[in-house]
Amino acid sequence: MSNLDINQLQNLPNRLVQKIPYLKMLILFGSRARGDTHPNSDWDFAALYDDKLRNHNLKGFKWFEIYGVLADYFEISDEKIDLVDLNRCSPLIAHYVARDGQLLYEQEPGLFEEFKQKALMNDEQLDYIQKSLRQKLENFLEVRGV
Repeated sequence: MSNLDINQLQNLPNRLVQKIPYLKMLILFGSRARGDTHPNSDWDFAALYDDKLRNHNLKGFKWFEIYGVLADYFEISDEKIDLVDLNRCSPLIAHYVARDGQLLYEQEPGLFEEFKQKALMNDEQLDYIQKSLRQKLENFLEVRGV
């Protein structure tokens, strides 16, 4: 399936939801969504879950089950999958998912648009976050004498 384009991915049947009933939204982002892949490109997915249903269905190591489900469903190696949990990711990651993401599934129409409105940041906000992260890294390195 690694040769499929975005349109083919978006038109896949929703049987994926039968295996992941707590899935509310699935987005492809990163190089595959932007169309600038290389031979070793991974698959970057972002998922929004119904946390209550997810916590009820998943115990122990079953939290990692979604990697196998996505690998089987999209016929790609689970080693090539990166998965972001939109319920818990940083605002910066959410911004990049909203900016570059291609919707593959949404439980309710308009969910992706609502997410984008909340997650997209302006240049000033992005600059502030990047400066803050840079300062934290510099402080971390300074404390360790690097």
